[in-house]
Amino acid sequence: MSAGPATPVEFAALTLGAELGRGGQGSVHQVRNKRINESAADGGWEVVYKEYAPAVLPQVDSAALAAAAALPGRLTGEQGRWLCEKTAWPATVVRRGGQTCGFLMRAVPDRFHFTLRTLAAGNQGSPRLATLEYLLNEDAYVAGIGLTVADRDRLLLLADLATTLDRLHRFGVTVGDLSPKNLLFTLTTKPECFLIDCDSARTDGATVLPQAETPDWHVPTGEERATRHSDTYKLALLAVRLFARDQNTTDPAALAAIDPALGALARASLGTDPAARPTPAAWAEHLASASGSLRPGNRPRASGGATRNPSGGPATPRPSVGNGGASAGPAATGGTGTGGAAAAGVGKVLAAVAVAVALLLFVAHRDDSDRADARSPAASHLPTASQPPYPLGSSVRTAQPDPTLSSARPTTPPTPSPTDPIATAGVGDCFFDTGTSGQADLNPTTCTSGAFKVVRINEGSTDLGGCTNVPGNDESVSSKRYSRVLCLSYQSPGGDSYHAQQGDCVFGPSGADPWSVLSCRIAAFKVLTVYSGTSDHSKCDNWPHYNHWRTVPGPKGADRDVLQCLSMVFPDDAGYATVRQCLSKSGSTFTNVGSCERSNVYVTGRTDTPNNPAFCGQDASTYWRSNEFPDLGYTVCWRWR
Repeated sequence: MSAGPATPVEFAALTLGAELGRGGQGSVHQVRNKRINESAADGGWEVVYKEYAPAVLPQVDSAALAAAAALPGRLTGEQGRWLCEKTAWPATVVRRGGQTCGFLMRAVPDRFHFTLRTLAAGNQGSPRLATLEYLLNEDAYVAGIGLTVADRDRLLLLADLATTLDRLHRFGVTVGDLSPKNLLFTLTTKPECFLIDCDSARTDGATVLPQAETPDWHVPTGEERATRHSDTYKLALLAVRLFARDQNTTDPAALAAIDPALGALARASLGTDPAARPTPAAWAEHLASASGSLRPGNRPRASGGATRNPSGGPATPRPSVGNGGASAGPAATGGTGTGGAAAAGVGKVLAAVAVAVALLLFVAHRDDSDRADARSPAASHLPTASQPPYPLGSSVRTAQPDPTLSSARPTTPPTPSPTDPIATAGVGDCFFDTGTSGQADLNPTTCTSGAFKVVRINEGSTDLGGCTNVPGNDESVSSKRYSRVLCLSYQSPGGDSYHAQQGDCVFGPSGADPWSVLSCRIAAFKVLTVYSGTSDHSKCDNWPHYNHWRTVPGPKGADRDVLQCLSMVFPDDAGYATVRQCLSKSGSTFTNVGSCERSNVYVTGRTDTPNNPAFCGQDASTYWRSNEFPDLGYTVCWRWR
């Protein structure tokens, strides 16, 4: 069950408090009369208002902002809450006179602030945002401002960030301007990060404002911004600099001294071939492993090592459906097809997107006295506008400890029975699951189409959610008796392309044979987005450079099939050039530099017939053909400018 889409709020309906900060894009203000997630047990969270500067407004893509605000409604309730716990995600659009002027977002939780110690002995400064840039300095400086951070803390902060990036990528979100100014940290209960300036992210390929990058935190020259690969590049930069205690280095030596495998991971992630970079999930796994070999340090910590005490439930295995894409539609059938001409940009986002109950519920016009006794005054926890640009406010109280956590030691599981598939399974084993949607029934088999392959085993746990961020995970089953969880990956008849994510490249024959994930080479297809439980390929129509679709069969019915919107990787930018578009020609390569002033040719004609110079008459031509997909070939005509 879900509520309707988040309704835009009129600026006149807001009661604003203090200005919390001002930067190049606009200003941020307290909001006194609205809250987010009002129906939650903790009373919900305070919000702040970001208003775009008049000079910036003409560049704001209102449809992209509305689509970002609607994202939580496309997720499950748990996923939506997670998004708001880990990021200051846009909650709803604010309009003035019918025109978009800004948006509301969650205020930064209190735990992501710290009190800066000033140079005067014993004098404490005001609370401020705990941005990661503070940790890119020598330990003496960090200690001097009142922070104590061990190497293990740094590894756990990075592991949390890598896990966050991996999950955002699964939601179709790439951060883009990933830098320590846009990342907050806390060590209060456990090391974790919080992302701000989220309106700069790319959501399902669309961006609210033109992509920008923080100085010294940019991708290699010529590389596309705000992709999964660029996020990995900047994650590696952060890891290298966090351990080097340096703001600018790209040398992974200090990180490699902590763990050689992490040094190798950093070198691969900082390479110039985006497709060759490891994933954030790979980073998360290595960081978690490395953190386990380091001592926590002598910093006072909350009691650790607690294990979750299961509240009961059946001892038989229970499956958990892996996360999907868009909401379910008509039953999907396997197949492929070619889309229409590529759109010039992302089209209008679907207006009606369901919003999860308990998220994005706003209470209108409340007196300050309604909450005066419930929390400390917000202003007492906020920095002044003279501090660094402040995209969010704060004053939401720190979350209380999870009452389901217990420090009791786990009991020793019984000796596995040789006939129990969950107790005896190993990574790489395969099973058919002939059970129902509520109870698994695993039968050993070879790793053939239609089987589930064990890709990870979590010992000493029955938490099915532990498989959420495991790459390729589609189902998880647990045994309370043996305190064991199997993370399972479906072996689709459509090939391993079933697990392709946005930004991956896939290829296979034009028929119904399996496709594979491969490097993004010429003639492969780049995945623009993935939808679950639908065969309606009209959903792909508004994606830039879309020209092919494919459905890949999933387990247990069409609701687990996936629809992939694809874009052919052409040799150069002539492949997607339109008539009258300007390009820069160097040798035989055509590049779209985004400006006619910096271009030297322009397109005079285009046909789908490859190698057809006669079509161009007196103009020059370039062409390309695909043997497997001949309908995607072309001849492009051009002239010098």
